[in-house]
Parts: sequence; C-alpha cells; structure tokens
Amino acid sequence: MDRSTEFMFGIPWVMSFFHQDWTLDASTEAEAVADQFVEELEPAAVLLVRRDARLLHDGLSPDRLTVLWEACVEGGEYFFRRGRIADGAAWMRQVLEVCDAWLARRPDTVTLSATDQYEGRELAGQVLSAVDEFSGVLGQETVRALAECVRRCTPDLAFRLLLRALCVKSDSLSPHYLRLSKEQYARLATLERAFRYGEYVVSDIEHLVDT
Repeated sequence: MDRSTEFMFGIPWVMSFFHQDWTLDASTEAEAVADQFVEELEPAAVLLVRRDARLLHDGLSPDRLTVLWEACVEGGEYFFRRGRIADGAAWMRQVLEVCDAWLARRPDTVTLSATDQYEGRELAGQVLSAVDEFSGVLGQETVRALAECVRRCTPDLAFRLLLRALCVKSDSLSPHYLRLSKEQYARLATLERAFRYGEYVVSDIEHLVDT
C-alpha cells in the first residue's frame, strides 16, 4: 500500500471505527479493532497503524495520549470512563498487540514504502502553525497535546490527528459553529500535498469550508 493512494490511514483510521453509540458487535475495544483488521487487508495498512501506535506510546505521556484519543474519537470523553482501559498508553499497548497478532498470521514479510515512512520533519513549523490556528476551537489541552506530538512523535502523525480532531469537533457542534475559510482549507491542502497524501485525506473536512 502506498499511502498516497489511500484515504485516512494509521491511528486516525482506527479512531474512525469508534462512534458515540458504538458496539461494533465486539465485547472489548481491542476486539473491535481486531474485527476491522480483515484477512484481506494489505499488511502495510496494519504496519502504518502499528507505527503510529508505537510513536504515540513512546513519545507522549499517558495523560497527553488520553487527551488526544478523546479529542479524535466521536464520544471520546466516554471512551476511558467505561473502566476497561486505564489511559491512552494502556490503549496503545492493546492496539500494538492487535497489530502484532494480525501480522504474525502473515507468511510474507512486508516493509513500508519510502512514501509510507515519510515523517515530514521539515514541515514541523507549518504543522505547529496550523495547530495553533485552531486553538480557539479545539481547546488548549488538545492543542498542547498536538504540539507535543509534532515535537516528540512526527509532524506527519500530528497533522493527521489535527484533521481528525477538527472532523470530530465539527460533528459535536452546531453545523454553523465550526467553519473554515477557503484560505485555511487551502493551507491544509498545501500541507496534504507536502506530506504526499492522497487527495482524500484533507477532503474529509472540506464540508466545513465557508462558501
């Protein structure tokens, strides 16, 4: 899989599995993720999830991880209140276990392409500016967690989490409250191209653009 041909990928893709009233016919959150990892899935898709989960687990504190997960999942404020998962770090460990179990069943050895491995370190300043631009909408805790993700994980991962957080925030508010100007959207689209994504990553929030 080359991420330049895909929709949202990695941990933000896993975040999209969960909804405020989710059951997903699974008894646990980890089982819900495992159920989405069908056998026909390309191994690189799971490797991208695993890479994101490892970056988050190793780069951020449990509290910061919890903030990010809650901000990027529909109904995320209830995710850890069920009592089955202690915090964001414990949850990333479970995701890593699901990835490893799926990959262990694959007889073929796969690696990520050069595009999939691109981290966008030189784009850190632009991503930090984009995060700060939405501080009034996302809240200071989420912005601090995203900024730390830029610095301690990768700008690539932080940018995808920013897009996911904006999408989730827009769904939780009045449809006329969270709007993007054409200029804001253009700046995000420019970053999308710089990160070598496909055309459908930033377009997840295109409906927020003021016309």
